[in-house]
Amino acid sequence: MPDSINYNYIYITRENKDRVIRIFQYLIERKRARWLKMILEHIHAASLADIWEFFEDIEKDIIISMLDVENSAELLSELEKHERIEILEQKNHKWLAERVEELDPDDAVDILKDLQHDDAQHVLKHFDLEYSLKIKELMQYPEETAGALMSSDFITAYESATVDGIIKSFQEAAKEDDLEDYHFVFVVDKQNQLLGYIPIRKLILESPRKKAKDIMKEVDIAVHHRMDQEEVARIFRDYNLLALPVVDDDGILVGKITIDDVVDVIEREASEDAYRLVGLNKHEKISNSIITSFRHRFPWMMINLLTTSLAAVVVGLFQGVLEQYVLLAVFMPMVAALGGATGNQMVTMIVRGLAIGELHFRQVRWVLFREIIAVAAGALVIGLLVALGTLFFQKGISLGLVVALALLLNMVFATIVGAGIPLALRFFKQDPAFGSSILVSASTDVLGFFIFLWLAGHILLDHGIS
Repeated sequence: MPDSINYNYIYITRENKDRVIRIFQYLIERKRARWLKMILEHIHAASLADIWEFFEDIEKDIIISMLDVENSAELLSELEKHERIEILEQKNHKWLAERVEELDPDDAVDILKDLQHDDAQHVLKHFDLEYSLKIKELMQYPEETAGALMSSDFITAYESATVDGIIKSFQEAAKEDDLEDYHFVFVVDKQNQLLGYIPIRKLILESPRKKAKDIMKEVDIAVHHRMDQEEVARIFRDYNLLALPVVDDDGILVGKITIDDVVDVIEREASEDAYRLVGLNKHEKISNSIITSFRHRFPWMMINLLTTSLAAVVVGLFQGVLEQYVLLAVFMPMVAALGGATGNQMVTMIVRGLAIGELHFRQVRWVLFREIIAVAAGALVIGLLVALGTLFFQKGISLGLVVALALLLNMVFATIVGAGIPLALRFFKQDPAFGSSILVSASTDVLGFFIFLWLAGHILLDHGIS
């Protein structure tokens, strides 16, 4: 058995992951149902979801069949979308409804959105009216917005409500919910407009007869239901929040977002940005089929083919220069590689700055100026080292100066392009990470070769230097 145990749960780490998977597979193969059920009772749905892709289809079916309704519901909410769809396609509407109804409305919506419209409607018919209305309301909000992220489960109190009355409301709510995500009571007026909030701990400490309006705190910040999820995540980070109210155009409270929802957004957005930088589809997974991976990657392969063809054309333009000075070919990869590395560093810095709200368009001029100076200084040092190296091995400094000047110009160009591409994408309302790394590398290869060979043709050959 795994030796890393956290209270009632088997905690899966990098060190014991393979061992846990082998135990599952061994018990399934030997049909040790009692032992398998015992392990499933002591493994959290998030941990099970983490190792789900390593099981065969028949193993997944057996595990699902041995989970009770509550745990199988939690597993569905923790699985990746494509893994969840594989299960949903095999189950009937009644089976799905029993599990979805165990979840918070916001988690239930995520699952129902994976279904075809007709299937989702059939599942909704199995819910009670109140739960069904909550689900339908949340499903109307567009993806990637605060509305799609929020939960409609929250407790409100009028200004005139007493502490004793609010606590009784909690007790009534606790009969139907575990209340694990309730950090505050939101205070509203008769029109349900948000006025303030009361931390749970404050309710415990205050006199039962005090009114909500006397003990509530003003809301420092609330988000509109149309706000982008990345911006919501940034607010949570900047203000160190546990929960955040969501309002509509009239300031009416429509939901709340909790920190656990935002953690998922941060992780997902970070992964998507990393993938998009190198042209990978955001849905790319190690477990994807060959056909799926091919379909995701082939467009960028074609773009790479076109850009490398341009680089080849540039080199072809200077065929005469290369024939007369073959040694230039030795330094071409150096010029291209240093330019590409410099450009990609700039892309990463700009994309990260835009993603976390650290960089604004009004700062671009100063940031670009600073980076150009820093890169130019580095390029001069590297160029000097290369020039000294060629002086030592070739007994001449001309080639070294050509390489040094080409490095300087290409690295400065790479800095400008590395900043310009993601900023241009953001200006046109596109994801600044989308393929930026590939485009920068292609640009620096093409221009780097052109600058280097053009300089070589004019400095070395035109002046008869050998």
